[in-house]
Amino acid sequence: MPSPPSGTASSHYFSQDDPSFIEALNDAILPGDPDYESSDSDDLSPPPPGQRGLKRTYEPSPDPEPVDEAIYGEAHFGDFGEYMHRKRRKLEIQNAELRTDGAQSQIFKGLAIYVNGNTIPPQHEIRSLLIENGGVFVPYLDTKNIVTHIVTDDLTDAKIREWRHMKVVRPQFLTESLKHGAILPWRNFVWSKNTVAKPTSPRYAADSSNLNAQRRMADDAWRIANTAANPAFVKGYQTNSRLHFLSTTKVELQTYVREAYARKPVSPKKAKAKERVIMHCDFDSFFISVGLLSRPELRGKPVVVCHSQGAQGGVRNTSEIACASYEARSFGIKNGMSLQQAQKLCPSVSTMPYEFEKYKAIGFKFYDILLARADEVEAVSADEALVDVSTAVRAFGSAKELAESLRAEVKKATQCEVSIGIAHNILLARLATRKAKPAGSLHLLPQDVPALMETLDITDIRGFARSTRDKALEKLGSTRLKDLAKKTRSALSDALGLKTGETLYNAIRGIDDTQLVSSREQQSVSVEVNYGIRFKTDEEAETCIRTIAEEVANKLEAAGKVGRSITLKIMKRHPDAPVEAPKYMGHGHCEDFSKQVPLVDAGRPTRDGKLIGDHACRILRSFHFDAKELRGIGIQVNKLEPQGGVGPGKPNQQVLPFREAKRPQPVASTSKVVTTKPITTIRPPAPPKTRSIASSSKMAPAPARSASVHLPPREMVAADIWKALPAHIRQEYEEEWKRSESRSPFPGANDKGKGKAPELPAQPVIPDIELVPEDEDRWSPPRPSPGPFDMPRHPVAKQRAPQGRYPQQYQQQRPAQSRGRSQSNRYRSPRRLDKSFFRKRRLPNKLMRPTVKQLKELGIDPVAWDLFLQQKPPEQLIAETLARQRLLQKHGGELPPDPTQHKVFKPKKYEPRPDLYRHPLPKAKYPELPRLAQRLLPPADPTPQENTTVVAKRKKAFFRDTDDLQDLVEAWVNSFKDFPPEAQDIDYVARFLTKAMDSTQFTDTSVERVILVLKWWLVLLRRFWGDYEFIAAGKDEQEVGAVAEAWWAAFRDVKRRMDVVAKKKWGGGLAIR
Repeated sequence: MPSPPSGTASSHYFSQDDPSFIEALNDAILPGDPDYESSDSDDLSPPPPGQRGLKRTYEPSPDPEPVDEAIYGEAHFGDFGEYMHRKRRKLEIQNAELRTDGAQSQIFKGLAIYVNGNTIPPQHEIRSLLIENGGVFVPYLDTKNIVTHIVTDDLTDAKIREWRHMKVVRPQFLTESLKHGAILPWRNFVWSKNTVAKPTSPRYAADSSNLNAQRRMADDAWRIANTAANPAFVKGYQTNSRLHFLSTTKVELQTYVREAYARKPVSPKKAKAKERVIMHCDFDSFFISVGLLSRPELRGKPVVVCHSQGAQGGVRNTSEIACASYEARSFGIKNGMSLQQAQKLCPSVSTMPYEFEKYKAIGFKFYDILLARADEVEAVSADEALVDVSTAVRAFGSAKELAESLRAEVKKATQCEVSIGIAHNILLARLATRKAKPAGSLHLLPQDVPALMETLDITDIRGFARSTRDKALEKLGSTRLKDLAKKTRSALSDALGLKTGETLYNAIRGIDDTQLVSSREQQSVSVEVNYGIRFKTDEEAETCIRTIAEEVANKLEAAGKVGRSITLKIMKRHPDAPVEAPKYMGHGHCEDFSKQVPLVDAGRPTRDGKLIGDHACRILRSFHFDAKELRGIGIQVNKLEPQGGVGPGKPNQQVLPFREAKRPQPVASTSKVVTTKPITTIRPPAPPKTRSIASSSKMAPAPARSASVHLPPREMVAADIWKALPAHIRQEYEEEWKRSESRSPFPGANDKGKGKAPELPAQPVIPDIELVPEDEDRWSPPRPSPGPFDMPRHPVAKQRAPQGRYPQQYQQQRPAQSRGRSQSNRYRSPRRLDKSFFRKRRLPNKLMRPTVKQLKELGIDPVAWDLFLQQKPPEQLIAETLARQRLLQKHGGELPPDPTQHKVFKPKKYEPRPDLYRHPLPKAKYPELPRLAQRLLPPADPTPQENTTVVAKRKKAFFRDTDDLQDLVEAWVNSFKDFPPEAQDIDYVARFLTKAMDSTQFTDTSVERVILVLKWWLVLLRRFWGDYEFIAAGKDEQEVGAVAEAWWAAFRDVKRRMDVVAKKKWGGGLAIR
């Protein structure tokens, strides 16, 4: 009996109690035994697991491929040569991979091609074509000997001279060679400057699309009489142009609104953004509504407004529809559609001509109603306006009721329906108007915004046109706001541009921070003509430009403006467009060009029509366009300034628009007084003082008043000026003079013989008076004043001394120090009284420039002090004067006595007690080993429930910069180079670094800092114990140093804790190298 092949282990699991099973098991042949033969019928697949594994099986990662450090290694800052070398090597590797993956043939073997500029096919296609067929693509032409050919479609003059000895070919050299399967002679495809592309025929029209216009233009007499070649054409075009009417009316309405608010009293404070109520008011089919006022028989019928046959009505197929009634829109007729298309959709459609004067009259009535109700009105057009009615809504109670009241008032005044959209910003108000039309109002609340936005397309938002819609469809896959709302802000900005993406992201969420502007200054004036531009010579084009320039000059004169810049706009027929556009005498498909140049006349802005025309003609000549290809001309003057705001200047010299300085007017001989506001409290000038500007101890300071002004006494006011004052002003002066007679506002004025005023001069002296705020921080030199009573509206006045010597009443009022040092016992320098009163350092302005209130507290007259400062005394003198007044106030009006001679007290010499034993000084110091240093924040102020001990415990450590942390770790390591680190220090470092890793408490900048600190710690450890870095902990201390092992163990412990935090946040540990 042979030995069992696999039964050796069976006895370990089964005993001899079951011999039959053991025997059967020994005879069985299992897979893997020598005598086992597999058959197709054997099902050797493992049984299904009883429970799905919850953990992934460990799969060892393959060994990383070796990386060429010279190409993919770390780059060094500032080494541009290394960067370019690596970039070229990477491109060579990409080309080699492309050649290996898609090699087709070896037709271009031996060719090294450099592509210059934009080509057809583009550069990336030439690169693929060349490499896949055995050639070499050279991305950078450092030296000429590395290439065999240069492929280009265009060259500059400099490149032509540089490459005149090289093989420069067109891209067809490669494409044609590939078609023939062999390299063709390169001379057949050499690039030449004379090689000019043949003009292509129009794609969508083989001949002129408007045969009627072609026949008319063949007649020069008719063309000159009916196109822009006629100087009178521009005037007629503006009379009948809808766009011209809209632009001019908008400017007139903006001026009308601005002037209305200039006459209006100060508006109340604006409401907050969330509390604003914005209304968008828009007429329903404005041109149709106005036209039906005189044509009631057309109500309820499909009607459109277009030029048709001028003002006579009728039909002209190429006329463009400006407005369609709601009945016409039900047939599919839209604004901008030609009348021919509209008649195909609705043969019974009726036409109405433009009535510009009626439109303007009704528009002004409409704005009069809005100006009476709204806080602010922004003029959009004659039939549309944006209004802020926040104040009116608070008074009215409901925005919806106010809107219906406005609609009823407009309906009564104009007989036309208006629709109103209400919201808290302009964007939502416009969207609400669409839902409110026709003849209704809608208040769009914030909670209803998301549902409305889900139903809209991107083109339903104002400012997003077809081009943005196409871009969103291409890059984002949808144009519905419901789908775009799922995109992030960055995704929208990447697809549509930074500003457009940001605006769309906010608009989808109903956010619009656009401000409503009621007073908008005109920034430019322009005239554009894009109809009937058909010239044959350059002279005709320049004649038309000069005519347009005169119209621009007339507009500037009407606006009272002059300009510094001119822009010429040109519409040139597109090469693919027919000679005559489908619209009769229209511009058709065109290319737009513009150029801007300065517009100055002898260094000044101008509105001279001849000068504007000369500049525009020079710009037109610079384009080198064929006059037959022109289809539109426009002139715009920018950088407008008010007329007459600047003076003469030199040629080509810019003049800064400074305001004209106000000159002081003489007041002695004037008989007419201009008053701005009644003066409620008046104070006469200070009487003379015989000793100083300060009061003595018996002089009481004047009572402080909240608003007081200096006014000359009754005797100093001229009679003619007094008669010219209004009655209520004279009455106030009389009352104030009566009050001033009972009490004097100056210290010591009522003392016997001390405050007697000197004789007044025969001729009254009226000093200049300038009012300044009483709480003005510091006294400053006085400014010119236009007169004694033409004053700004400020409560406190200060007097200016006339030029030259002081008036007589101020001669004795000046400080004694300004006339020389007085040696009286009553006036001693504070320097002698207190050595520490002044230092050599410069005194702060707070002490040198007291306020009016501080001067009154010190008993100093502000007017006299101002006169004293006008003499520009030394700073030390000012300080001593103020110090003396402070001493007088401190000691009750008396100066302290002169100090006697100081007795110098020298310290007593110390002699130690002979019976006192002292220990000898230590020979060496043994400082305590330093621990981890901390900076402490100053403790917070204790609350009433806390004591200083509790507050001291609230001190916290802080570190400002990464360098601070690194220096701290370096000091720690240097201090313990010979000792293992303490456990509490390791724990402190670990807790600090792991806490900084938590972004819930700190920013990503803190994460970067702690990583830098950890790297610096690693550098220090490698510096001292680099040999022990890769020795595992736990070895015999005799084999490795105990200190090194402790430091490396501490580092690994701290990093392990940081890895735990990093894995929770990012799914992996920190890579510290």
